[in-house]
Amino acid sequence: MKIIIYSQNIVSMDGVGNSSIYFMNLLKRFFDVLLVANYSNIKGVQNFEEYLKDHKPNNILFYHYSIEDINIKSLLELKFKKRIIYFHGITPPKFLPNGSEIFNSCKKGLLDINLLFDFDLYISNSTESKNQFLNNLNSNFDTKKFINMPPIDMFSKNKKINRSDSLKSELKFYYCGTIINHKNVNLLLNLFNNNTKNRINLSIFTSNSKHDTFNFLGEEKYIEYLKNGINFFHRLEDEKMNYHFQTMNCFITMSLHEGFCIPLFTAIDNFIPVLSFPLKCLEDYFPKEYKFISRVDNLVDIEKKYFYNLENIDPFRYFIKEKAKSFTKTGFDLIFKIIE
Repeated sequence: MKIIIYSQNIVSMDGVGNSSIYFMNLLKRFFDVLLVANYSNIKGVQNFEEYLKDHKPNNILFYHYSIEDINIKSLLELKFKKRIIYFHGITPPKFLPNGSEIFNSCKKGLLDINLLFDFDLYISNSTESKNQFLNNLNSNFDTKKFINMPPIDMFSKNKKINRSDSLKSELKFYYCGTIINHKNVNLLLNLFNNNTKNRINLSIFTSNSKHDTFNFLGEEKYIEYLKNGINFFHRLEDEKMNYHFQTMNCFITMSLHEGFCIPLFTAIDNFIPVLSFPLKCLEDYFPKEYKFISRVDNLVDIEKKYFYNLENIDPFRYFIKEKAKSFTKTGFDLIFKIIE
């Protein structure tokens, strides 16, 4: 018996890929685990077509679902001893360019949820994602089989870092993620591009290439941002990225939709305050007292909210940590119960 952790794509610098590896590392302590994908740039991940040649019906499927999957029908036709699905949430097509490739993939991904009606356990990263899944599942469903659980463990090793010296000179805000429409990076960039307070700056860490960023923002606008003190870092390895994060004061995002947002929670783990819109996915984890931003906020408003969240970072982090730990424990108890 093997646990087959499958996702259409398992790639580096990607939330679904990181989550697949996270579950593999935990489960392989007790079971034989195999990562399978249609495409991967990570060593040791087996191609789905190769896996089909040696499939065993006593294997257990752990399916990570996040977008249209070209293998979904072939995968679901296979017999497994048990089937678990982790739903990472799908960006609503309304946030994407109509008719674009990603628009069509997200739309098809939502439609295909209707095929995912016969699993032994359903897991999502937030109630927001859970509701999205259930709203697209056109069948009777036992909601007791559906739980929330973080896609990775973020609260195990990190220690508090003293940033008092940097606060005396400047505030370093940063965004980490892709540069696509619903992430609203243009709004964030324009806010800091008009900044006249030299002690506040912004850095963008993205898995997009420099070429792709040029195409999205426009090369002329990109150069303007650089001249006005906004820094861009493209496709940094985790070690280099984490080094830079240690110098930052606040993670900021104006994304319109997230299922979980791993960089946001990673910042909290590092005792770095975060600022975002009041996303529904955060309601499961964040205390009501946490300060969120709005579209009408200027940099003065943002700075005030940053300092409020900084002042309360210890109790806020503890609250979020305990929420995540509780969901994680419940999740793994059920996963192990099904597998064993």
